[in-house]
Amino acid sequence: MKYAWIENGKIRDIAHSNPAEIYHPDVAAFYNTQVPDDAANGDGWVNGALVKPEPPAPFVAVRQWTADNFRTGMTLAEKTKWDNNSAPEIITVKAELPKELAGATELLDFLVAANVISQTSADKILG
Repeated sequence: MKYAWIENGKIRDIAHSNPAEIYHPDVAAFYNTQVPDDAANGDGWVNGALVKPEPPAPFVAVRQWTADNFRTGMTLAEKTKWDNNSAPEIITVKAELPKELAGATELLDFLVAANVISQTSADKILG
């Protein structure tokens, strides 16, 4: 049987045995609520019932598109232009990276419109 110290509707701490046997009487007095075995510090306690917190949303890493990501989908001729900064659009795009997908798509469209890379290469890069 567990006893909990409840404070502001949350379990502050749990005693896994009789609090009077492990704490000073002044402290043991705070452990005055029996809680279920699955109770944990930080759980809610509302109207005598255990309330488990919502699990955090899963972390989803947002891909960042880099100059290397762009280069890998290019033809040899396009890679040569890219490596030599042979067009002002290339310099602009490199300065704007890294970007998330929407920004990367805009930059690729910019390179295609300037005839720096083909639409096929742009599709391959995004692929």
